[in-house]
Amino acid sequence: MKRFIILFTIAIATVTAVNSQTMNVALNKLYCDTSDFVLPDKAIKQKMPMLTIANPKWDFTVKFRDIANRIATEDYDNIVFTVMLHYAGVGIDIDIDSQDILDLNNVKYYGDFIVDRRHFVLLENEDNKDLLKTFFKKARGKDVVFERTFEKVIDMIAIEPTHYKAIYNERQRSYKVNEFIANGTDKLNKAPAQIQDAPQEQNVDDNDAFKIDVELFDQ
Repeated sequence: MKRFIILFTIAIATVTAVNSQTMNVALNKLYCDTSDFVLPDKAIKQKMPMLTIANPKWDFTVKFRDIANRIATEDYDNIVFTVMLHYAGVGIDIDIDSQDILDLNNVKYYGDFIVDRRHFVLLENEDNKDLLKTFFKKARGKDVVFERTFEKVIDMIAIEPTHYKAIYNERQRSYKVNEFIANGTDKLNKAPAQIQDAPQEQNVDDNDAFKIDVELFDQ
């Protein structure tokens, strides 16, 4: 009887270890001796649940995964992106940015959706929490822990940002992209993104110049 109890206990512990998994992701920050940077006294961490698709047959989740795959393919430097989803007009507005989530304050995270070793962290608020629960579910026993690491370098290396903005039309079941910049390059115009320090007077209609709708995926 005693041997049976010991074996049963080991079996339970093994199942628990398999079902409870934590992925650790290091977010590296560079610093140099010429800066006023001071190493923190304690570890900086952010824990959140790992996410999966609630229903892989739904059209929105199929296309969202396609978008995440394309970003992962086009972006060579960033591994973490924040994702803001909310209802807007005829569909769902999608706003994706490459960001160091450990530098953000007063932000609530719904969870981490992983695609091709890239982390798409969904932001949650009162307006979109029902939307997130509809399309994504939390993987039971699986968490992701983002932890800050530091590296001293001689020269600082700037990582170019990635930004993606689109709208999903629920009636037409299609995406239209308004902006896609990957590592500082405008993928819609195939040119480096132009960033101005301040707005200047223009003689052309800004709406015609900057509102670009490009169909990303053919039905």
